[in-house]
Amino acid sequence: MRTRSWGGVALLVLAGIVPLNVALSGQANPEAGKKIYAASCQNCHGATGKGDSEMGAYLSPPPADLTAKPTQAKTDAQLRKVILEGRTGTAMTGYAASFSGAQVDDLLAYIRSLQP
Repeated sequence: MRTRSWGGVALLVLAGIVPLNVALSGQANPEAGKKIYAASCQNCHGATGKGDSEMGAYLSPPPADLTAKPTQAKTDAQLRKVILEGRTGTAMTGYAASFSGAQVDDLLAYIRSLQP
């Protein structure tokens, strides 16, 4: 029988890297996140997350490449903050009023799946 190490999970939760609800459930759904991405993010970040959409070509600064190392190196807490609050000086608006915590978890799981 395999034993789960809760000490490591607790450290990740306390550091803000893993939200408590994801740590407890272990369930974020990247397929659900892909649907959210297609409806809310793809217009700017492009179908593959590289920031190369037709609309993105008109934005200054351009949308972030979600597949790039600098984006993927951010913690989940950092990405969550951008999703919920937006980014000053860019066209990225906040989605705090639009997404539930579970939807953000799913979206983060999908963004993590975009790693090259």
